[in-house]
Amino acid sequence: MKLHSILSKRHSFKFFFQVLLVLLILITVISLFVSNATRDFIKNQNIQQLTSSIEIYANGLNDEMRSVERFLYSTITHDKGLDELNEPQSYTDYEQTVKKVQTTFNDYEYQHETHMSFLVATEGTHHFLSASTLYIPYQDYLYLKNNINSFRNNTDDRKWQAILINDTEYLIKVVHYKEKTIMAVISAEDILMPLRKLNIGKNGHISLKEPKNLSSSTHLIEADSERTQLPFDIYVAVDYTDVFKSIVLFEVFIAIVPILIAIASLVLIIFIRNRMLSPITRLTERLSKIDENTSIYDIASSEGILEIDTANDKLSQVLFDMQDLKIREYHAQLELKKVELNYLKSQIRPHFYLNMLSMIHSMLQTENYKEIEELTILTSDYLRYLFMVDQDFSPLDKEIQHIKDYLEIQRIRYGEHIDFALTFDEQLHDALVPSLLLQTFVENTIKHGFSFQDGIAIDLSLQKRMVEEKPYIEICVKDNGPGFTPEILEKLKNMESLMSEDGHHIGITNAIERLNLLYPNNYTITFENNDTGGARIYALLPYKALKGDSNEYTTR
Repeated sequence: MKLHSILSKRHSFKFFFQVLLVLLILITVISLFVSNATRDFIKNQNIQQLTSSIEIYANGLNDEMRSVERFLYSTITHDKGLDELNEPQSYTDYEQTVKKVQTTFNDYEYQHETHMSFLVATEGTHHFLSASTLYIPYQDYLYLKNNINSFRNNTDDRKWQAILINDTEYLIKVVHYKEKTIMAVISAEDILMPLRKLNIGKNGHISLKEPKNLSSSTHLIEADSERTQLPFDIYVAVDYTDVFKSIVLFEVFIAIVPILIAIASLVLIIFIRNRMLSPITRLTERLSKIDENTSIYDIASSEGILEIDTANDKLSQVLFDMQDLKIREYHAQLELKKVELNYLKSQIRPHFYLNMLSMIHSMLQTENYKEIEELTILTSDYLRYLFMVDQDFSPLDKEIQHIKDYLEIQRIRYGEHIDFALTFDEQLHDALVPSLLLQTFVENTIKHGFSFQDGIAIDLSLQKRMVEEKPYIEICVKDNGPGFTPEILEKLKNMESLMSEDGHHIGITNAIERLNLLYPNNYTITFENNDTGGARIYALLPYKALKGDSNEYTTR
């Protein structure tokens, strides 16, 4: 249920790639485990087969040696030839007795196909002779003859004894009864001869003693006496690599195949990741970063995959069309703002004309010709600049002079009730600002904050600031008037239009919309009230420098 819940959720390509990689590692580990288990099983089966063969031989050898023991006990107690051989007799009788005894032992040897040498000794006549085919060297035979008394006296006739004669290992069984002794002798080589037929490899060997310093490829099989009931242990060192060449190759193949599959799968996964997953991821990242500033060069990228390249081409075409549409819309808005600006100026002109004519008429009645001359000059300069502005940007010093002309006109109109303070950074001498922007802020301050009773104090600060190593113009307009109403502040905070149906409050709204067009997402403007009263307008605009004449600073 939990797995279904996980799989039912939406996941990225990276998630499924990680799941696939985990599954690959898990499958590889399981494959290696199964491969090792299979190799161990095959090896154990082969060794078990050899062990079974050795144990079968050991059981047969045990039966053979028990048969020899029974034959020895039976012969020494019941064979009359041995009794006759222990008594003095003529040479002819001696030869006949020897032949009779040898016939008994030769018959046993023939019936059981054994390589056992049987030696007979008598105490009464001091005879020592071979009663069967002699399978041991004559020098070793003489050694046994010379030491018969020690074997007769010191050997427990119930056990087989291992002895070393002239660097050759032998097993002997000595049976003594009534001055008669029978000795069964067989070399270790003859005992182990049937096992030589087993394929134990070039470096394999068989012995009755435990071998030392075996190589890592050699497996030791031990047939111990407790399990086989033999009077000795048998050690078989098997050169596994040589004996089971084909099986070892198969084991190596089993071990290598999972690794090769894992490597091939990993290479395939990396190839898929680089050729499919990464391009799709990059395409997704590019799609997520698309905004109004994205260009077609940020999207266009050849990935070498037909489907993704086709999607890139289509997306680039869509983005190109969007940018073309945005450019058209931008120019349309600029034209609209130009119309609005001209409309604003057309609104200013008749209203301003009437005010000026009314003031001049009043001054004529009081014969105040000096103020009439001053007002006429200021009005002329003010209107000339207003009518000549048809660019997006104007030199900052001309904008400041235009504000001063406007304020001088207002002083003549309202008297000394208007106080103006200017803080100007000389580094902004060649700066450009949006046309009539400062005049709009100052005019709005006088229009909504002036009263004859309290007057108005306006503080205009213009400074150059570095923000993230980029130059900006900091504009701050403060006054001591009544400030903004809460309703106006809320609308300004939410960037809502202040313009009413009758056309009032068009100045601030028009200024904000012009800033959006001129500095898209690259300017700051705030409207607030001072703690001590009055309104405060703060703006941070990108710095633009004047180059050449005034016609070179347009943005269109």
